[in-house]
Amino acid sequence: MKSTRQPNDMNYFFWYFPAQEKPEKSPVVVWLNGGPGATDILGIFAENGPCKIDKDLKQVPNPNSWNKKYNMLYVDQPMHVGYSYDQPTRGFFHPENGTFQALGPNDKPPPFKEEFIGTFSSQDPQSTANTTLNAARHFWNLMQVLTRDFLKDQPSDGTLSIWAESFGGHYSPVFARFTQDQNIRIAKGKLNDSITLDLSTVGIMNGCVDTETEILSRPEFAFDTNTYGIQHISKEERDAARELFSKPGGCRDMLRQCNRLGASKDVAFVGRNDEVNKACSEAERFCSEKVDGAYFKQPTKRSTFDITQCVFSTDVPNENFRRYLNSQKVIDALQLPVNLTEFSRTCFEEFEKTGDGVRRHMPAIASLLDLGIPIAMVYGDRDWICNWRGQVSKAIKHTQADRFFNHSGYTDIEDDGKVVGQVRQQGLLSFTRLFQASHFASASQPESSFTVFDRAMQNKDIATGKIDVDAGFATEGSVDSTVASERPALLAPVCSLLSIGETCAKNQIEAVVNGTAAIKDGIVTSPQLPPGICPTS
Repeated sequence: MKSTRQPNDMNYFFWYFPAQEKPEKSPVVVWLNGGPGATDILGIFAENGPCKIDKDLKQVPNPNSWNKKYNMLYVDQPMHVGYSYDQPTRGFFHPENGTFQALGPNDKPPPFKEEFIGTFSSQDPQSTANTTLNAARHFWNLMQVLTRDFLKDQPSDGTLSIWAESFGGHYSPVFARFTQDQNIRIAKGKLNDSITLDLSTVGIMNGCVDTETEILSRPEFAFDTNTYGIQHISKEERDAARELFSKPGGCRDMLRQCNRLGASKDVAFVGRNDEVNKACSEAERFCSEKVDGAYFKQPTKRSTFDITQCVFSTDVPNENFRRYLNSQKVIDALQLPVNLTEFSRTCFEEFEKTGDGVRRHMPAIASLLDLGIPIAMVYGDRDWICNWRGQVSKAIKHTQADRFFNHSGYTDIEDDGKVVGQVRQQGLLSFTRLFQASHFASASQPESSFTVFDRAMQNKDIATGKIDVDAGFATEGSVDSTVASERPALLAPVCSLLSIGETCAKNQIEAVVNGTAAIKDGIVTSPQLPPGICPTS
């Protein structure tokens, strides 16, 4: 591969869905789920892909699929994620901690359910990326091959848009910035036999972008700045988080030390400098434990992805695709040598070791705006972990930053006669708050998510979709979005065997492991959740 080192074989899985209408006039839109380590299969079947899977495991068209109007490309990355693999390896992911254990021909299989055993990517740490920029290097090389060998034969308008979710707040701007840097090198004759990838809109869906800017918004949101009237932590816990962030030697100082060291000793974000990795991983761990910690210590467990729901309720409202993909019929049809790795803990841990999650990537957003590339930031307002109160859009230091902060305000977003959110937009930058949407906005509010996506892709005003946006455009309204919302109905928690780490409590996982759990149709029916663990309102 160019611009990076990779010792092992790499087999990337992608799924391409041409636009249903006029694909030749549509860009190619890359969708990336986050993690790091989450599969794009989630995006296809539970969020914005062309079909859902019903309870009978039948395909049902998604009326809000993003490929209604756009050529959609879903890519499982980094390596080991989803169906992407290096060396097919028989083994299992342990239900208690998600770690992978290979099984040799003479190894005794574990005592728990056979659904956990299969053939997967090896999970060799050497095969995957350990920083966002290394992942960008892999992505660019993949796009070179895909463009040369596949996309050139698919009708499109020749441009590439990148949209990403969650940790995608790192992925999409950094991947786009790296792609643009490679374009410049190609233009200067410094990269032979390479293809220019013409960038268009870059999108961030409920993205965690910059820890120093965002992290205090989480205890604030859990205390009283969410718009659903939920107080999940106490004032004392909120105040303690503030102190642990700002005190000398605290979270903020550790984050700044990490990034000072990175700026001098790991400028290329390759993740091989031990001093930088130590400082950044320790900062990430301290900030997570001390500033975020109170959220997880409450007796009532709320979801990190939807503050209105129990942590064991399904954050993505369609679990059927997991059973669908696990059926032998579908496995045979896909003709793949590996089973699905829905979340690669190996990938996640490699990023943790370098502390990449707290390295500063926000300058990539500023530089893209200054290069004339539109940026759309879209946030569901029920998300806690990457919440809309993070202030990132106000902290981007691009040349029009003063105009965005001083000359634009929040205005209503209208969709089919309904107000579905509010937006602050100036020139090439828009920041959207979607009402009643979770971390997975295009799953929980598919219609309004598509509307915002479509308007952003057409470079229209997000509020109405009727105005062509130029550098002088700015929304008018209040400096803050203060609309309060009613809490949605509570979803009943369901302990699903195929998403055991997300939907099952410790006692249920232990019962599955030791063989005492009662399981019917992939659902753990006994034991039940401990009393009081889920909210009642």
